[in-house]
Amino acid sequence: MNQILIISLIFLILIGACGEKSQNKSYEVITPSDRIFTFEDLESVGFKKSKEYNVDGLEGAKGALYGFWATDKGQKEYELRFYPSHAIAVSSGEPLAQEVTGKNGKIKKSEVTWKEGVTERRQITDSGNTEDSNWNKVISKHGNYSIYGNIVMLCEGPEIISLEVCWKLISALKELE
Repeated sequence: MNQILIISLIFLILIGACGEKSQNKSYEVITPSDRIFTFEDLESVGFKKSKEYNVDGLEGAKGALYGFWATDKGQKEYELRFYPSHAIAVSSGEPLAQEVTGKNGKIKKSEVTWKEGVTERRQITDSGNTEDSNWNKVISKHGNYSIYGNIVMLCEGPEIISLEVCWKLISALKELE
């Protein structure tokens, strides 16, 4: 009798765990949209521009800026690159986004293809533990990127969190469609 009770309890726990797992969102890196977004669209959802970049050397781009947007995870930093279409954002923008994001993201001006905004794309780690080999190491601020419509977004945070941060902004922009 006790074995049946234990097996039933384990079964219920497994069902609950599977239910939780199915509720986890899957965030796509590339999401098409026919809409051509502008800075005014971002401004309308509360995005705050800090800097506008010169896009010379950013192949195919019409504009780029650095700024902030508040999410339920607090205020996050973004670099947004605007292209004439989704197709151009993917073909021209994705390789340059991959170059500067993630744990192997390039952070030195001498290493990157597009030199603008390099200082805003890096941060110093602070593990709080001087014994940690990653303490005071300069790393990429943007753990990931996302392409939504004609915008390439570099989003603050570690890889998985930064993709979620991108999707918070994407969700706000989807409300405009």
